[in-house]
Amino acid sequence: MSSTSVKLSAEAVEQRGGIVRTDDIPEAWSLPDGTVAKRLVYRSTSGVDGSATNVGGAVFVPGPTPPAGGWPLIAYAHGTTGITPDCAPSDQADMFGDLTAVRDFLDAGYAVVTTDYQGLGTRTGQQAPHPYLEPVTAGYNVIDSVRAAQSTGLGISPRWLAAGRSQGGAAVWSAAEEFGGYGGGSGELLGVVAVAPLLDPQYFATRAQENTLTRAQQHLYPLVVHGVSQADPAVKPGDHLSALDTSAVPQCGDERTAVSLLSVPKNTSLGAVTPEAAQTLHDRLAAYALPRTATEVPILAVYGAADDVVPVDVMEDTLRRACDAGDRVLSDRQELQGHIVDPGPAMAAWVRDRVAGLPAPSNC
Repeated sequence: MSSTSVKLSAEAVEQRGGIVRTDDIPEAWSLPDGTVAKRLVYRSTSGVDGSATNVGGAVFVPGPTPPAGGWPLIAYAHGTTGITPDCAPSDQADMFGDLTAVRDFLDAGYAVVTTDYQGLGTRTGQQAPHPYLEPVTAGYNVIDSVRAAQSTGLGISPRWLAAGRSQGGAAVWSAAEEFGGYGGGSGELLGVVAVAPLLDPQYFATRAQENTLTRAQQHLYPLVVHGVSQADPAVKPGDHLSALDTSAVPQCGDERTAVSLLSVPKNTSLGAVTPEAAQTLHDRLAAYALPRTATEVPILAVYGAADDVVPVDVMEDTLRRACDAGDRVLSDRQELQGHIVDPGPAMAAWVRDRVAGLPAPSNC
């Protein structure tokens, strides 16, 4: 069952995954020899109102000749880059650093498709804003990127996995939850890898009121507020960022450099101006929290015990809720690592085992 009650438009259902346009990749992209790649604009669906949308991305295969059965596919979901149309990885010279992950998957023999998410991208035409952290839209965008990749004629297998980090970790987790109701025609989802996933963001509102945000959370908080306001006008940035210049132009960047929409001086209070405003933001973020429903798709969750963006207690409570719901989760806690956690060889082995059809382990 799908975890959302949003009614999809007939246009969205009919067109999802359809390719609107393809483009050459930027000359600056450095890829393994033999790689065949193109950028895409494809049709997807808003999880906010069920309308049809255009979303950017890119598809890569390791070579011109696929193996028997086609190239197994990795759907890659990026971490936070920003909330404005110029923040799409597929429009950047190095995909905000994500070309490294793409190259690693290609070297291991996988095809890769990336999504920019709704509202990020300059090749998509006028689109609805990016609903930052809203999980259903992100899950739909991941699944529809797979439909698009499989229709390119590049020899891509119907068997696929999804992998993502931070915002992208939540996106692939949501794809697993939405697959049962939305994934028909996209092949077989073998599993998802969620690295430092930002699954339950309501702690941002709580800790802003308590004035207990870490410095990394303080830098991300303005982006959270502005991003949520793009999907819900009841959330007004001025109610939460009164100590900052809320008219500043959002900036793009990657989480490796601690994305910050606005400069947040030390000791700045980021509490809401009224209890009602604080509750409005908290309620919206609570509505975004994952898990929402059980999924049959196995999940590998990798996280750092020293994460200063997603608190380890929040992460482990979230994983417990997934286990209690009956999910097959293998949790991999990395001591001494932070938000930019390195999943190491365990991720590669887990992905290989899912492609090989081995039973998925769980430590719930």
